Amino acid sequence: MAFKGKKKTPEEKMKEIEELTAGMDQQIDSYFVSETAMREHLAFMANFYNYSQRNMTLIDKQFMGAEAVGSFNFWKNKGAAVQKGEKGIKILVPTPVQFYKKNGIDVPVSSASKQDRELIDRKQLETTKKTFFKIGHVFEYTQTNARELNLSVSEIFGKYHRDGSLESSREMMAALNKMATKLDFIIVDESPFELGTAKGAAAPSEKIIALNPRNTEFENVSVLIHELAHAKMHTPERAKELSTSEKEFQAEMVAYVVANRYDIDTEDFTLSYLANWTNGAALKDKEQLLNEVRSTSSEFIDEIDSHFDQVKEKEQLQEKEQSVPSDLEIEAHALNRGKELNASEPVMYIYGISTELRPFGEMNNLDFDQYKQEQIAYFVAIPSEGKETLLISSQYEKGEYIHPLHQLEKEQLVDKESVATLETNYHDELLKQDDAYIQSFAARLKTEIHKEEATATDKNKKLSKINTIEIER
Repeated sequence: MAFKGKKKTPEEKMKEIEELTAGMDQQIDSYFVSETAMREHLAFMANFYNYSQRNMTLIDKQFMGAEAVGSFNFWKNKGAAVQKGEKGIKILVPTPVQFYKKNGIDVPVSSASKQDRELIDRKQLETTKKTFFKIGHVFEYTQTNARELNLSVSEIFGKYHRDGSLESSREMMAALNKMATKLDFIIVDESPFELGTAKGAAAPSEKIIALNPRNTEFENVSVLIHELAHAKMHTPERAKELSTSEKEFQAEMVAYVVANRYDIDTEDFTLSYLANWTNGAALKDKEQLLNEVRSTSSEFIDEIDSHFDQVKEKEQLQEKEQSVPSDLEIEAHALNRGKELNASEPVMYIYGISTELRPFGEMNNLDFDQYKQEQIAYFVAIPSEGKETLLISSQYEKGEYIHPLHQLEKEQLVDKESVATLETNYHDELLKQDDAYIQSFAARLKTEIHKEEATATDKNKKLSKINTIEIER
């Protein structure tokens, strides 16, 4: 029989929580000692945005430099294991408990008698929910064998990194525009007021955010995060309770957290409002400030991650569509499509390019350099009177052959008669295009001649008029 430790009493559990949280206030206070200390905490917050401020403080206090944490089961589900002998990081886990009234006393529903339980189920006894905390344990990335398994933090936690490219900045701006819409704010192209050297401004009462047109696209990302932070946190009601320094300090903290999360350069960020704001500020005000920064940053990060998830899914879908299928898949597809064929001329289907079966000559004449895929995978169907339709499937590296017909002939994938049929079909397409070009050229030439004739006629009329005037003189 497995040994089970002595069950802790409620009093013992409470004492353990008190011991765990002792010194937490001093830890929070320490973040406001200097700009460097605050920057370090905000960088930490960027990794642990989905934890409460108090749990962040506990993790920070117990495991300096923690980058990513998860429970024992979390790591197990990811295919990693906590290293033997590692000590868990204690955090507070919210635990909701339902109560009902009995003789004026709150009794946990879990302890209800069978009769009371029936009354509760029939809603004849009211219940209330209270949240208590218990101690849980999490383990840091380096306490596991994830590194040995080549599982990166980004891979496990789905962390996105901005690579500094213009395209990346535009996607980030698209995500932030979604956030603005969610907050019912409009980002205006032209500011209704002169911004001067200010890079942006938010007007909560008008529900608009203006970005300075003099900004670069890279600057606009961090500026927009800052202004959205104002929009989210500083509603007209809340703004009355805060000084300008407090509001700017909060907005810059949110911008710093989000920027840090996505590897956006934070060199130009300033927390100079720190010294002005912290003089005489009570600890509870500091904790509230950090809680608001954390919840706002968390909401922004969730929205941005959601946008990048959608972008990633779209890219994966495009890659899947453009990926070259196996020979067996090509053959199976060709056979299935071939059964539906009722064509009187050779047709071709090219994977990643075609949407339907098209005349062979038309598809063979495509400019394959304009398409991304490095391999050209295709199948050709050649109908023959009185015989079963001939199906040929193949693929080759782009650049290896001029077009599919070139490969079919060089590798002798079809007999000479079929090659001749395909060549005729291809040449007919070339002649058709040449004819179309000649007709187009002739039409343009005719138009030019008409213009020149009209111009000459106009000149003759003017000369005739001048001569008539000279004669009259």
